[in-house]
Amino acid sequence: MTIKELQDLKAQALEINDTIYELKKAENRTMTEKEEAIVAMNNQKMKEYDLELDTEFRKAGTSHYVGPLIKIGKEEDQFSLIKSIRAQLNHKELPGLTRDLSIVGRQQFMESGNNATGEIVIPNYEQRAEVNVQGSATEGKEILALEKKAILPPLLPRLVFSQAGVTYMPGLVGNVSIPSYAGTAVAWKDEVEASGDGGGAFSEVTFAPKRLTAFVNVSKTFLAQDGVGAESLLLSNIADAVAHKLEATILGGATLSSKFPSGIGYKLNNANNSGKAVLKTTGITYAAMVGLETAVDVANALDGNLAYITNGVARGILKIKDKGTSNDTGDFIMSEDNKMNGYPVLVTNSITSGYGASPADGNMVCFGNWRDLCIAQWGGYDITVDPYTAAKTNQIVIVINCYFDAKGLRGVTGSASTLDEYALSFAALSIA
Repeated sequence: MTIKELQDLKAQALEINDTIYELKKAENRTMTEKEEAIVAMNNQKMKEYDLELDTEFRKAGTSHYVGPLIKIGKEEDQFSLIKSIRAQLNHKELPGLTRDLSIVGRQQFMESGNNATGEIVIPNYEQRAEVNVQGSATEGKEILALEKKAILPPLLPRLVFSQAGVTYMPGLVGNVSIPSYAGTAVAWKDEVEASGDGGGAFSEVTFAPKRLTAFVNVSKTFLAQDGVGAESLLLSNIADAVAHKLEATILGGATLSSKFPSGIGYKLNNANNSGKAVLKTTGITYAAMVGLETAVDVANALDGNLAYITNGVARGILKIKDKGTSNDTGDFIMSEDNKMNGYPVLVTNSITSGYGASPADGNMVCFGNWRDLCIAQWGGYDITVDPYTAAKTNQIVIVINCYFDAKGLRGVTGSASTLDEYALSFAALSIA
């Protein structure tokens, strides 16, 4: 079975046990013999699933174990960020479950080579398997439920890159170098002619943690809520803030920096951008769009997860632009099923209308093999509660710090004038 299948089976066993515990608690009774047998059987199954998961994770080169063993004690509540923030604002001790989770979160940061300075540190459960817990069914049941899903909504599905099929590497430790191979040279020779050195050139793409910080303003009235909906909304807003900033940066036009990843749109705004000139509305042609595919093809990167990514404005332009030079074919560049030349077109408004040789020239359209875009993450989410900055509007500011990097796996590094970290696998133009 796959890791996902094993995790699903374990989650199902946990859910059955949770239902029995809740029913017993609601009816204020002890478990029946049948219920005890079911719980015991599920506990045994989960042990077996853990052994299989350990084996599969080792095969994949990662660890099933993510932190120290935790004994939670008799904690009655599920994790609540709202209650944890209220405790901080009232200068009270954090709930026990929050403290225990923060221990795991800080351990993740330490292992990654970074430090978490906030009082609340949420571990990243997208990266590996579950937290191992010591204790009986009444000592640790609540944190066991966290094995079913991450505390923060998963990051990747919130990015357009999820649809595109990018490579996501969470749970990293220190700087990471991924080898890139230029290929092997093969040639025809005479019967006794000496063979040449056929070894291709190796290079490395290095990823280093860069601090991404985002913030969410929350009213004190909202923090007074105890409902599941309010908790879910707050966690969702935090995940959205991180995802939006990450997506806008990767698809942006920023140049090389030690503070953040460079953007795929950088070359469109660079004076040295030969061969990728800005196209205005009147200059858009079907041939120009196919030219993006050709640029990737001649670099031998036309395989994997191929797609276009653009924004809503460009999609509207492409849907009404005829393929023919005389606008007389009735066949538009972008079809009604949101495809161009057979490839899907994905849309995100994280792409601005500021790409090109002049300020605010146009909207980027990028084509490429998105499997060659790698997003790396170190540790989880460090949360600081700031009650002062927005106090006059009766709000508190939740500041989130996390560490990411992103590059093309076949990119070319260099100074600002030669940088193209998304070379070979991606090509882009700007339309207005």
